[in-house]
Parts: sequence; structure tokens; C-alpha cells
Amino acid sequence: MPFRLEHITLSDRMVLGCQCLLFAGQYGFITGLARDYGTSRQFFYDLRGKMQSALASALAPGVPGRPAFAHQLQLDHALLERTIVVLNQVAHASVRGIQECLAEILDVQRSLGAIHAVLVEAARRAKVLPLVPGCPVQATADEIFAARRPILEVVDHRSGAVLALEGASSRDETAWGCTMLDLLAQGVTVRSLVSDGAEGLRAGVRAAGLPEPHLDHWHTLRDLGRLAHILEAEAYRRLEEAERSQRAATVEAYRLVHGHRPGRGRPLKVASDPLSAQRAIQETEEAIRRADGAAIVLTAVREALRPVERRSGRPRRPEESKADLEAAAALLREVGGRAAEMATILEQRGDRLVAYLVELEAALAGLRERLGEEVVSLLGWAWRHREGLGLADAGEAWPQDPEVARQVWAALDGAVRATGMAENLNSVLAFHRATHRGLPDNVLAVFEVYRNHRVFPRGKRAGHSPFELMGLPSPHWLDALGYGRSPAKSSREFPVRPTKSVNRLAA
Repeated sequence: MPFRLEHITLSDRMVLGCQCLLFAGQYGFITGLARDYGTSRQFFYDLRGKMQSALASALAPGVPGRPAFAHQLQLDHALLERTIVVLNQVAHASVRGIQECLAEILDVQRSLGAIHAVLVEAARRAKVLPLVPGCPVQATADEIFAARRPILEVVDHRSGAVLALEGASSRDETAWGCTMLDLLAQGVTVRSLVSDGAEGLRAGVRAAGLPEPHLDHWHTLRDLGRLAHILEAEAYRRLEEAERSQRAATVEAYRLVHGHRPGRGRPLKVASDPLSAQRAIQETEEAIRRADGAAIVLTAVREALRPVERRSGRPRRPEESKADLEAAAALLREVGGRAAEMATILEQRGDRLVAYLVELEAALAGLRERLGEEVVSLLGWAWRHREGLGLADAGEAWPQDPEVARQVWAALDGAVRATGMAENLNSVLAFHRATHRGLPDNVLAVFEVYRNHRVFPRGKRAGHSPFELMGLPSPHWLDALGYGRSPAKSSREFPVRPTKSVNRLAA
């Protein structure tokens, strides 16, 4: 059984090792050392071998050039779990993709079940995190489909924070009502809600006791724009047919006079009599009139839906915008054709399209009495043209009372009339939907934490995370899930490469 010789210190061993190398081959030297130190001769033979190997390694010629920096990654269980979660969310990798990345990059073999277990645990941690905004939110709601399953979304318009993101068996009144009730149970106060025309969403919001959601403008303007493009394409088609008919009539008139067609080429397969050509011209003029009329009215509709007037900057009143939409619908019916479909859309959606102006009117009522209509209109004009004017603060537009001016701008900013934040979320989720061939609940739970704690890299919210904009604590998303780095490892950095210097002898 081996044991340590306590009476022979490290310095003694170094000296004895050197002596064994210097007097190697001298008869009786090793025997005398073994007798003097009370140990075996094999101990000194081993000590001599170790010393010889150490000196050979220390004095061997090295690699020419500046010594390279060696940094070895210390892989532990925590780092492996963090890597799996990051690959799943940031790289949108599937379970099999994560398995291959671990094998190729970290040279670690993990089964699909082990990787899936880490993602399940991350989703469990994500679901228990609290969500209590410090102020009422202006929410936008939408729904998408992934693998034939509806995904219900509720997003805060101002900060972009995901308030609800979950899969459901349907998108009816019950599903949306339960989603809204869950938000209310978490302490979320919904001040206003903007959505598209989904009937199940509207019914669920009403069942939860929330106010009627406003209808966003983007979907309506998209539908109107599609019909306007159809009318424009019809006008171009009619114009081409009229041109062909006129050319055919000219060729036929030449043939009747000279007895043959002018030049070569195939005959145009259209009616060539003057009456048909005249009828084609009339139909073309009618199609152009419908397309131009619809385009002009659509421009007026876009302007009527804006919160402030273009020239004066006066905030619009709901009854005025509603009257403008009714007049636009009447003009479209006079235009006729498929323009009547545009009129039907405006008539059906007009009340909900201007509903956001009711809240804007209430928010500006006290400010109008304090500042007057002219000053509020001035501030509205400056708010609409703030980028061109280079205004960053409402106080610059009205220095006499900057605090009230900021309240006017805040009311105008709060006039939400689009679901852009929800549509942006849909575009981000498209990568996960393509990778996983759907949107599993575990992916959605972790993604919600990742989205809410991630700092926006660009845009007007750059440098801030959604939770930070909502006034909530916003640690790193891995720290929030419990996969943060330890302080000892997070402080390690690669050293800066020294600048190259010129050797005086070489120079």
C-alpha cells in the first residue's frame, strides 16, 4: 500500500532528483541515499526518472513565434441547458437540430428525450413568471393558425410586450373569453383593445366584460385597396381591348378600299366594325372613370380615418369622420361596378372604424378648454409633422405650457388604430412555425419570456426591452428563466491581441 514520505519535503525531492541525475552511474550512490533517508532505492530511481522527464519537457525547443492564447471552454450541466434553450429560441432550432449542433460544436452527445426535457423545464419556469403591468395597457389582439390550430395573441401597443400567447382548440367566444379573463386575473388592466373583424374575438371580449374592441384600419384599407387595384386592372384591360379594336377597324377599312390587308402579320381576332370599336371606347372610358373615382375616394377615406386633419392639424371628431365615410360610400355607389363593394365595406364598418376617436375626444376635452381650439390644432399639426420639423418634445412646439402640450401629444399617441405590434409578432413567430411545423405550447411559453425581456436592437424602442418600457423589472431573459451565467464565468474575456512590433535586429 503506497504512502507519503512526510520527512522528505518538496525542496528535498528537487535537490535529490538533481543529485540522482548528476551522479547517475556512480556505484553505491543510490544505496547510500536510501540508507540515509530510510526509504527504498526504487523511490530514488522513480524520482530520477520524473526529474529527467520534467527537465526534458521544460528545456525542449518550443514552437517558433509569439505564444498562442489557449482558452478552453468549461462545459457543465448548466451551460449545456443554457445552450439548448438559446438554440431553441434565438436560432429557431428544432430538437433534432439542437442535437446535431451539440454534437458538432460542443462534441456532446445528447438524446432527443434529454433535450426535450430541458425545453419542457424551461417552459414550466416561464409559465410561473408573474405579469403585472404598472399601468393600464392599450392592447392589440390577433389570431394566427399553426398546424391548423389557432394561436391567440394579445400585445401591448406601446411597449410591444406579449401579454397572452397561447394555443387553443378554437377561436370562438369561449376561447377568447377565457384568455381575457386570465389576463384580468393576473392584474392586467386593459384600457382599450384594437383588433380585426374576427367575430369570436369580439364576442369573447364582450363576455369578459371589457369594452367593445376598436376595428383596426389596416385590414379595411387593405380590402379597399384590393378592390381599387381590381378596378385599375379592369381599366387597363379595357384600354388594351379598345386599342386592338381600333387597329382592327383601321385594317378592315384599308382592305375594303384596296382589296388587301396592309402589310403582313396575323389578323387581330377582335370585332373590326366601327360600332364595336365605338362600344369598346365607351366601355374603356367607363372603366377608367370607375378606377379614377375609386382611387380619389379611397384617398379621401384614408385622410378621414386619420386622427388629425392634414392642413389644419385639428383633431377629428367622430361624427365628422363618420359623415365623411358615409359621403365616401355614397360616391362609390354612384361610381358603380365593383366600387359598390367598397361602399358596402364602409357602410358595415364605419361605426367601428371611428370608435377610437371617441376616446380621443374624451382625452382632449379638458385640454381644449384649457388651451383653446387653435392651440390644440397647432399642437396636432406639429405632432403630425414632428419628424419634418425635428421636434422631439411637445414642449418645443408650445413653450408657454410644455406640460399640457405633452398631454396633448400623449393623447394623440394613444389613439391606437392598427394592430401593427401583433402583426410584427406574427412575422417573428413565422420562423418557429416553419421549424416546428406548428407552434407547440413549450415553444410559445419560452418565446413569451424571450420577447418580453429582449432589448430592441433598432427602431424607436431601441435600447429598451418591452418590460422596461412597461415599468417592470427586466433582467436578461436567461436570468429570468434561471439559466443565467455565473459571475466567475461571465467575467472571462478573450485578451486583446497585442500590436505587432518590429525587431530592431530584423529591421
